[in-house]
Amino acid sequence: MAVSGRQTGRPTLEEVAARAGVGRGTVSRVINGSPKVSEQAKAAVEQAVAELGYVPNRAARALAGSRTDAVALVIPETEARLFAEPYFLDIIRGVSAELADADKQLLLTLIRSEQERQRFEQYLAAQRVDGVLLVSVHGDDPLPDQVRALGLPAVLNGRRREDERVAFVDSDNTGAGRTAVAHLAARGRRGIATITGPLDMYVARCRLDGYREGLADAGLAPDEELVANGDFTEEGGRRAMRELLDRRPDLDAVFAASDVMAAGARAVLRAAG
Repeated sequence: MAVSGRQTGRPTLEEVAARAGVGRGTVSRVINGSPKVSEQAKAAVEQAVAELGYVPNRAARALAGSRTDAVALVIPETEARLFAEPYFLDIIRGVSAELADADKQLLLTLIRSEQERQRFEQYLAAQRVDGVLLVSVHGDDPLPDQVRALGLPAVLNGRRREDERVAFVDSDNTGAGRTAVAHLAARGRRGIATITGPLDMYVARCRLDGYREGLADAGLAPDEELVANGDFTEEGGRRAMRELLDRRPDLDAVFAASDVMAAGARAVLRAAG
């Protein structure tokens, strides 16, 4: 059976131009928001787009303008950690919503090994994204500097060190630790322990600093037996809590440096009565 007309069923730029009675370049300028188009031509193109149901080819537009309209969200963690930690899911939801409002695509990338990091660097060098957001970056991670060296905009969620050179968004983690200890001390607690995050992360070191400052503010002597290192996972919280109870069964409060570690710690405390 012979089929006449277009095979794909998708209107082309040339068909929009023919319907509007203008040149292909005029259609392209209207679609890309150029001000160098008369109001009459703009109205004709917009009407033709609506009548034909034309959808711009994002890849072709990106190639022509040296833009990809895509932003990479990089999380150097495993899938298990990604889906076990509500923090990451909240980050993904927030980033996705903002990029959608800006008509940008989200490229979610997990980096779990040196090989994957090198492969991602090659991907970036090919200019396949317009910018990079990095979450949960450890202190020795070179990727933020490599992204910046490629000339790509980059923003860290949390910094690697106090003198971070890459743009970042951060919280007052030291103040948060200090406030948590102040709350516990105000309730009469004196044997206040802490479960830290991984200390190669600036956020974890700041929360530990805040814990120590909170003890000093409350007139409590520091005791390293009340400090156990965790890794921001629930199992890490369990392990650290068992360690603390073995060392100091007389402790009467715990400041965990993340909600997920706190859940693990509570499970151990319940089991211990």
